[in-house]
Amino acid sequence: MSYEDIPGLIGVYKISGSTITKVYGQDLKLNSEKLLNILMENMRIGEEESRKIGLGSFMGFAMILDNLGIAYLNNTIILVDAVKTNWSKVVKELEKGVISV
Repeated sequence: MSYEDIPGLIGVYKISGSTITKVYGQDLKLNSEKLLNILMENMRIGEEESRKIGLGSFMGFAMILDNLGIAYLNNTIILVDAVKTNWSKVVKELEKGVISV
């Protein structure tokens, strides 16, 4: 499977420092600085909560904003139509870690 096979895929993006680069799909139609801030804040919160309850390393997360699905892992972002997607495929693709710029 590859990210092209994810139903409802909007795009795949890679974070490098404070820059978000499109890897595949549509151009980012969100303010990239705001998106990056939201992702980093969610990672910070997730890491704190993971530590509190003893889950070990916190690697990433998925969330839905309106109908936009956002999955983040290993500095890779996948944006999908949250209603049309198959979340198992999204997570499996992120776990592969094969997406590179």
